[in-house]
This record gives sequence, structure tokens and C-alpha cells, in this order.
Amino acid sequence: MATDSAPFSPTHRLPLAFTILQAVLLVAALVHPVAALLSRRLWLADLVSHFQEPALLISLLACGALIANHRRLAFALSLLILFQLTTLLHESLYNPVPPHPHSSSRLRILLINVLCENYSYDQLTQLIQTERPDVIGFVEFTRDWSTGLVGLDHEYPHRIEYPAGASGLAVWFRRPPSSRGTLALPVAEGFPFLHVSFPFAGVDRHLWLVHPRSPFSRTGKPGNPEIQALAHIVAATEGSRIVIGDMNTTQGSAHFRDFLSLSGLRDSRLGFGRQPSWPANLPYRIAIDHAFVSNDLSVVSRRLGPDIGSDHLPVILDLAPASLENPTTNASHASISTP
Repeated sequence: MATDSAPFSPTHRLPLAFTILQAVLLVAALVHPVAALLSRRLWLADLVSHFQEPALLISLLACGALIANHRRLAFALSLLILFQLTTLLHESLYNPVPPHPHSSSRLRILLINVLCENYSYDQLTQLIQTERPDVIGFVEFTRDWSTGLVGLDHEYPHRIEYPAGASGLAVWFRRPPSSRGTLALPVAEGFPFLHVSFPFAGVDRHLWLVHPRSPFSRTGKPGNPEIQALAHIVAATEGSRIVIGDMNTTQGSAHFRDFLSLSGLRDSRLGFGRQPSWPANLPYRIAIDHAFVSNDLSVVSRRLGPDIGSDHLPVILDLAPASLENPTTNASHASISTP
């Protein structure tokens, strides 16, 4: 039987399918850079800006798909890839503030969002006993966590605790702090922060433990007034300063960069890599647990701790007085001493 139509062949549709794939990958590669540009104004764009590694992968795929017959577009994408790669490597390049060569003073801080529904007290107790931090900052602190971490009273007798579920905070010290701490709201609709001062190497240090609300609480609202308010509060305080906490944002967001700029602090990850801390139980994580310091402090070590049953990994930070020769140091170094 004769027929006027050729037999169907999947190869006839391949060029069209490949063209569609190229277009899809090109559009997908542009999503993240556009989101980063709009992250100050649009809540959803800010959320997308956090996922920098997947954005780089999509850009690589798009460049590979376009290089054969759209070389100009592929070249433009290669520039985007270079920018994305440089941004991803930023925290790994170098540590800009060396420790003071004549001071052996060291301060270890442990930061952990314990997750208020988590009850793995023994795992965190073991981590504390192993790492022996001088200061511990707890986020999502509850009354159960206050009583569940047993056997640590004699090591951490100085405690400032505000158990309140997801907004709960606590700071434990080995040695007496200089102040009893204050709890305040950065903005009316935000979570509280805890501000306390303590001595280290002969100088009083200001410490803020913070936990801005999840980005999902800002659905449909422009900007991030909570993080901006925290930055202004920190900037208005003179002296040596440390901010630790679950910031619910990453370096991909303009709000993160605004916090650094407005507060005058430095990201403690510089020289130590990106250290993604959340969610702890997934192979791909983003860095939302942060520590920031003023330039009179050097970060000697910064690393993530093991899984303690929370959805966040602990952050372990070792600080020292900064070198007097460091040209970026702008805080006082008076009375540097060795304990």
C-alpha cells in the first residue's frame, strides 16, 4: 500500500528539541543573576539568590549547549561563569587579618541552632566537652535544652538564657561576662537579639547573638528591615564587636552584603571556605549560620562541627587579638595581654 508521508523518525525532531533545550538553558542561566540584582526589592528573588552553586552548574550547561552554533552567547555566558566562580571562591582565598604575633590569647566560640524540636542532648554535650569553647551561643533555645544539657554547670556557670522556642536565645560563659545582657527587638515584627559584653585579652568585647526571622515570614514584602536594623545597631556601638547567629541569609543575597557594609564587620569565613551549615541532613547545603567580627580580632580557625540532631551544623570559631601591623585594623588594641 502506497503512502504520501515518510515514516516517523525521532531524528527529525532532534534539531528543534535541541534548539528548545538551548533556549531553556539560556533562560535558566539568567534567572540567578537577575534574582541577585532584584534581591533587595523582591522576596522571591532574594530566596533564589542563595543558590549560587546550582546557578553555576546551569551556566556551565548553557554555555556547553550554545558553544557550537551561538558562540557570542557562549562567550557572554563564559564571563558570567567566571564571575560566579570568583564569587564562590571568595571565602577561600585568604584570611585578611593575622593574629598578633606577641599574644597567645585565644577565644573559642561555639554557635549552634539546636532546633527546638530536637532532643539530642547527649550529642551536643559530648561536642561541648570535646571542643571546650569559652562562649556558647544557642539559637532556638528552650527550657528542655536548659535542663537537658547536664554535667556542664561547673564548666559554664555564667548563663544568660531566654528560652522561647524558635525565638529562644542563650549564651553560656566559662568566665564572668562584663554585663548581664539585654534582650531587644530590632524591629517590631522581628525575633529578639541578645547583646552582652565580656572581657578577652584585656579588652571588653561586645557580642550579639541574633536570629532574624525566616525569609518565608517576609513573603510578598520588599527588603529585609530586620537585618538592616541589626546592622545599624551594631554599627552604632563602639569598640570590639562580634555577631553570631542563624542569619537566615547567605552571601548570595544583597541583604547579606548590606549587613557587612553597614555594620563594618568582617565575615569570619574569609580564608576558611564557604562552610554551608543548613540543612544538615541533605548533601547540598547553604551557609546561613554566620559569625562576623570587627578588625581588631583575627580569625585563627573556623570550621563546622558534627551533626548533633539539629537541621543546622555547629560553627566553631577561634579568635585572637589582631596584629597591630594590619592596615585594615580600626578598633582599639589597648591592653593586649596573655591570660
